[in-house]
Amino acid sequence: MGIIHSLSPDLINQIAAGEVIESTHSILKELIENSIDAGAKKIEIATENAGLGRILVSDDGHGIQKEDLPLAIRRYATSKIQNFHDLEHLFTFGFRGEALASIASVSKLVIESGTEGNRMANRVVVEEGRIVSEEEIPFFQGTKIEIKDLFYNTPVRRKFLKTESGEEKKNRTRVQTMALGEPSIGFRYVQNGKEVFHVQAEEPLERVLSIYGENLRDHLLPIHSSRNGMTLRGFISHPDFYKSSRTGQFFFVNNRSVELKFSAQILKRCYGELLPSGAFPYAFLFFDLPREFVDVNVHPQKKEVRFLSEETITGMLFHGITEVLRTSTPVEFLEMRRRLSMPIPYDNTGNKSEFGGSETSFGGGLGFGYGNYGEGGNKQVEGNPLLGPSVIEGRAGFSLEGIGAGTNLHLLGDNLTKHNLFVPKKHYGVIFETFILAEAEDGLYIIDQHTAHERIRYEEVLRDLKSKAYKSQSLLTPIRLELTKEEAEEMISEKHRFFALGITLEPFSGGTILIREVPSYIDPGKETETILDLWERFKSKDPEEKELYDEMAKCVACRSAIKKGDQVSDPIIGELLQRLSYCENPSLCPHGRPTLIKLTRKDLETMFHRI
Repeated sequence: MGIIHSLSPDLINQIAAGEVIESTHSILKELIENSIDAGAKKIEIATENAGLGRILVSDDGHGIQKEDLPLAIRRYATSKIQNFHDLEHLFTFGFRGEALASIASVSKLVIESGTEGNRMANRVVVEEGRIVSEEEIPFFQGTKIEIKDLFYNTPVRRKFLKTESGEEKKNRTRVQTMALGEPSIGFRYVQNGKEVFHVQAEEPLERVLSIYGENLRDHLLPIHSSRNGMTLRGFISHPDFYKSSRTGQFFFVNNRSVELKFSAQILKRCYGELLPSGAFPYAFLFFDLPREFVDVNVHPQKKEVRFLSEETITGMLFHGITEVLRTSTPVEFLEMRRRLSMPIPYDNTGNKSEFGGSETSFGGGLGFGYGNYGEGGNKQVEGNPLLGPSVIEGRAGFSLEGIGAGTNLHLLGDNLTKHNLFVPKKHYGVIFETFILAEAEDGLYIIDQHTAHERIRYEEVLRDLKSKAYKSQSLLTPIRLELTKEEAEEMISEKHRFFALGITLEPFSGGTILIREVPSYIDPGKETETILDLWERFKSKDPEEKELYDEMAKCVACRSAIKKGDQVSDPIIGELLQRLSYCENPSLCPHGRPTLIKLTRKDLETMFHRI
């Protein structure tokens, strides 16, 4: 007797359910896509116990005819395709006709639907994939699908799900992502009887802000480029506004949320040195492509798509982003000036510096006096030294030896000395708008101006935090953080962590949080970005106090450091090198990237075959 046999329809459906239904958020995706395909203008979603207890999705779409209801739960029965040509020119999200059949096989399903021109709507009850009752109900336009007791007949599937809170978070993310892709449709989501979010039909930018917060409004750069009948549109964030994870990056193909395997690499390449290490920009990007250019039938859950020419898509993405960044991110002098407004070691003993006059502190705390005359009688430029060039003439570089440890060294801690690892004598300016060339006793140094300043700011802020040397300032006008309700509640639940860092948060209404107090170590104007960045780090870990300080110091350092391309004057380069020489670890930035590279005299002589 043979051992090969046909599987029962019930078992086939349950196997299919394993392919299509990853979790409760997969069911939400399938049902919401059906509502979108039905022409809905409003979609309401409700879940209980992470969707395992109950899922309800209702819409005001065109509905399902009475005679079609029994077919709706039959596998491979669909209204969306009829032949192979339709498969190559899909205009709908769903098309395989297996979602409802798969869901019905592992739950108790109720479908209610009404269509235009009828006096009554219809209701069917399905258990284990079979209709157990049918009846007419009072008329309404659209469809309601209710799912109860998910996986009640396949308990092994429930066992592999995450915690209830974890599944609820996935559900929220799924609904928010789908709402992001369809701004012309209103969405309302209720979780365990509590409204999570409610958005009306709106413009794409307003939809992004409705879901992810008003904080993004002034930090998004619009993208719109077209070629050969294909369009890339959407928004990316300015390099000064980013997250510490990729959770703020979304890609859509013909409004279908997809995972693009090349997206992360292209974004990283486009931003390059504009972003610090470990930073990820926001991206809300939509490809509008000819239907025949895209194959969506390559993944059971339609997470991935295949393109007729992947090179065309990557090229559109790369050129679209780089063009926007090139034209929208000029280096502003005043911004660079603000980044360097922290105190720097200086000598106030009355000695003359080779930079210029007596070194008394001026308003910005930069450690340079206005001065009158420098070495050799050279006139020093009055006012902010950032405005002036080097006053040393007749040299390729200028000496740093006149800058000694002054009264501001208490900011750097106790018993600090210059590190023999890096004690510069002269510098010779900046090359490639990034790298400082400096000479020390033991060789030639090439210093990355961004990572070097990042290391300096990191150590300064960390010292302030550990010694409680900072002050918190009450704001006359509180800063508003606009988040989703869930994010606001989560952030407020951790407000004690923020308080330990000198930040006072207060719930206001809905998803709004007020920042009442901020510490002095956060640069003015960077409060929102720094706090949101820190919050992202909080969500991914549970740091102890020491780690808490470390994360905050990294956040501040990332956002306040000089960037690649910033034009830095000679005096500021001198102070940067001077301060770097007092760092505990001058050779690495807080993220482990090198700040400097050394070439010894022997290295150079070897290169030129002198030895």
